Amino acid sequence: MPERRLSRSEVRINPFSVGSPHPHTRSRSPSRSSSRRRPSLTSSRTSQRLIRTISVDSDISVGEDEFTLETGESQLAQDVPQEVPEELLVDQLQHLKLGEKGTFRESEVVEVAHVPVFLDSTLPVDYFQEDVLNTIQNLRIPKWYVRGHVGLSPLDKNKLRLIRITGAMTNVIYKVEYSGLPSLLLRVYGPNIDTIIDREYELQVLARLSRRNIGPSLYGCFKNGRFEQFLENATTLGKDDIRDWKTSQRIARRMKELHMGVPLMKSERDQGPVCWIKIEKWLEVMEQKNEHWVANDVNVQRVLLSRDWRTFKEVVMRYKDWLFLKGFGHVKQGLVFCHNDTQYGNLLFSSPVVKPKDSTAFPPRSGSSSTTSVSSLFPESSNVSLEEIIHPTVQEQSQDSKLVVIDFEYAGANPAAYDLANHFCEWMYDYSCSQPYRCFLSQFPTSEQILNFLYSYVSHLRTNSKAPIDDEVKYYYNSIIRWRGTVQLFWSLWGILQSGQLDAPSQPDEEDRPSGGKYIFSQDEESAGVHENSDVLSEDSNSEKGVDIESFDYLGYSREKIALFWGDMIQFGLASEDECEGDVVRLDAERL
Repeated sequence: MPERRLSRSEVRINPFSVGSPHPHTRSRSPSRSSSRRRPSLTSSRTSQRLIRTISVDSDISVGEDEFTLETGESQLAQDVPQEVPEELLVDQLQHLKLGEKGTFRESEVVEVAHVPVFLDSTLPVDYFQEDVLNTIQNLRIPKWYVRGHVGLSPLDKNKLRLIRITGAMTNVIYKVEYSGLPSLLLRVYGPNIDTIIDREYELQVLARLSRRNIGPSLYGCFKNGRFEQFLENATTLGKDDIRDWKTSQRIARRMKELHMGVPLMKSERDQGPVCWIKIEKWLEVMEQKNEHWVANDVNVQRVLLSRDWRTFKEVVMRYKDWLFLKGFGHVKQGLVFCHNDTQYGNLLFSSPVVKPKDSTAFPPRSGSSSTTSVSSLFPESSNVSLEEIIHPTVQEQSQDSKLVVIDFEYAGANPAAYDLANHFCEWMYDYSCSQPYRCFLSQFPTSEQILNFLYSYVSHLRTNSKAPIDDEVKYYYNSIIRWRGTVQLFWSLWGILQSGQLDAPSQPDEEDRPSGGKYIFSQDEESAGVHENSDVLSEDSNSEKGVDIESFDYLGYSREKIALFWGDMIQFGLASEDECEGDVVRLDAERL
């Protein structure tokens, strides 16, 4: 999609505006099925297009994070600060009816086209191409829909090109191409994903974001996936790009816009941090539905690095109590809308960023002169100009809209510090290397890199707070360290569930087929292993080789993550050395 030009009043407050998945993105999960199955088809019939109505009629409130609540300083959108022109907030408020202080009432519903069919990406190519085209026709996707044809698409399936996108670990993703038509993104959900992602909640999130022009346009859904807008000519950030001094500042400003710009529903605030909702759900799934796995101490010692399941769970709940009850902020109330997976593969530049003519190296080289009229948490020897961080030029901010975030599958209400901690933890990963599951400890950001990010985050769209900016930066810095363990725990449990080592839900033996009839799989056909897609379902040859979903070491990834979790627990005094097994990894836990 071409870049949408924003007016100056939109630039700052419309977070991650135009966006859609791109070939270089990484979603987390294996392909839908490793088995290759040939279908037997019953009589032909067409699929009926339905309209799913997603209600967003709910009391919602602007996010307020822990620092705001602890200091009594309000960041509510209607309390427009003098530092932020009122027009910057108009785009976010124009859809809302003001209610009580800090809350709004959304009175609209979002309608999404839906067809009750199932797409099987493991089919032979001619079946799969036909099903994709007929699903598009039934959904009446603009430009692709041909009037006068009921159910079955008149487009030539031999001219359809499906490009398998590398690096996907939550879904099977394709770029859908047809000469003369805009490309689409096809997302086929992976296996066991219902345990990990609440698809109903995800659709609510996408509906709310679409009303604010955030994220991709959603064209329609089917039983196990959806079609979305595809962003052409975008460049995905790499592992080194997010470390760039200026790019990091830009990411910080865009995250602040997301946290401030998307109101929360009352139900989200009442439930508390979504990260802990999922962690506790996953622990319950592992304990009740896979009791044989958690009862085997060898499994727990090998993957979770704990002497047994009981000990592991005790440490986890001890850590949660420490976060929620020991005075570290109003956790349940101090929530904002978070992306929760801002790794570099989910960040794009829709067009090149123009660097200022007088730009210099950042951070400033040792020995360069730097002056500032404000206090700073940077060491004096760093020669960092805080003024340049907290007062970026108009030209610099005008290009922020070129930074686009995609894939909101894990989005939800969390403390801002969790979202920031997750981003910093992703600095340690290279998903294009020979061992993409590895955690490279030396790549965790330095204190100066964290401060560069946080000063940009805190100063951007800052409310009329009486607290010194240093106090707010210091609070987030320390809170990131405290919430870092939650990030490691979350993705470690995710990796175990994605590994396929636990019991997987049984696959349906009969599903509606978009081209008519049903998929009916027999034992002989399932064991035949025929899959003829290789010549047509190609991978994007222009993209950097991403994670191989068939061979990704999910359990190795979980072990690396949980080793970091144990390191923080021991440094916080929440666990002892004899409660864990294996090597403990300690990141710097020194707070300001």
